Amino acid sequence: MGWPRRLVLVRHAESEGNVRSVDERAQYEVATYAYKLTKRGRQQAAITGKYLRQEFDRFDVYYTSYYTRAKETMRIMYPRAKIYEDPRLAESQRGIWHTMTKDEIAKTYPGEMERKKREGLYHFRPLGGENWPDVELRIHSFMGTLSRDYDDQDVLIVIHGFWLILFQRLIDHFSINEAVKRFKNKIVENASITIYEGVVKNGHSRLVLQAENIVPWKDKL
Repeated sequence: MGWPRRLVLVRHAESEGNVRSVDERAQYEVATYAYKLTKRGRQQAAITGKYLRQEFDRFDVYYTSYYTRAKETMRIMYPRAKIYEDPRLAESQRGIWHTMTKDEIAKTYPGEMERKKREGLYHFRPLGGENWPDVELRIHSFMGTLSRDYDDQDVLIVIHGFWLILFQRLIDHFSINEAVKRFKNKIVENASITIYEGVVKNGHSRLVLQAENIVPWKDKL
């Protein structure tokens, strides 16, 4: 077993959720997994797709989460690709909090807000949802699939920004504090590209970061 020869990760392009506040999303009638791309998001995906095709032509495997915004991004970038949807690539689940505003949460579950402050972002698990280690378990499982099934292949994945931060934490071994910092600073742009290459050294295969947060559309929209 080994790692893919090249692993390219793209955050989905701008979606309906990205242009709404947390409270606006809570009151929005569309489920989070069904958010579509905005007009700007479709333009972002088209530009990023052109960049990928110029740089890498095609890939051996195409993966996305089952979220509409991820699938739309991939279909715009590679319209003819056979896409594999994997639930392990999904965004973190906020449980019942997804449909509640900040004020509603504070009023209905005051103890939960205190628990969030006490436990911190990494460890806190909202009611019916996931904490960060839960998501990392999904990522660990998917990493096993990558190393088992796609040795020496070129793989393209459209994922979510939070998922990418935790994936990089596991691959590059940076701290929980660094992951929290990246999350708070929102460093992963929509339709941005992160590239890893599989490297064999002393008989061991590993993924090595080549570039991150490449934003082909930045000066064009």
